[in-house]
Amino acid sequence: MIRKILLLTMFALLMNGCTAYRNDSLQRMQTLPEHYAQFDAKLAWEVKAVEGSTVIDGVVQNIRYYEMSNLEVWVYSLDANGKEVHRGVDFVYRLMENEAGPFTIKIPRVASGTRLQFLYKYLGLNGDSESADAVSWSQSFEARVP
Repeated sequence: MIRKILLLTMFALLMNGCTAYRNDSLQRMQTLPEHYAQFDAKLAWEVKAVEGSTVIDGVVQNIRYYEMSNLEVWVYSLDANGKEVHRGVDFVYRLMENEAGPFTIKIPRVASGTRLQFLYKYLGLNGDSESADAVSWSQSFEARVP
């Protein structure tokens, strides 16, 4: 009898833990000052000056595919002519549908108003990893350093 009560108590605790799960990255996305959304992903970030560098600290969310694998987020600083000056990358690797993950990219210090080009790329899967309908995709957009 004690064994049954113990098992039921453990089961109840495990189930309660599942309902209390929260995705800190999704919550953080709501508080970040800069946002971008497309059909496949949402990104949010902040730009900070840290020890002589510019740090782009953000979150990316998969809103389209069953799985995004090999996910990379690139940031390029551009000069007045649109030429690349600096670049940095972070690898998020894999996000399931509606899952979000953090990224942090560090580049040399840039001035306020500098154009940043973001590029994210991934392999989108609509089912298992053997899926014949996997899509290799990249998307870019520009933002300015506040």
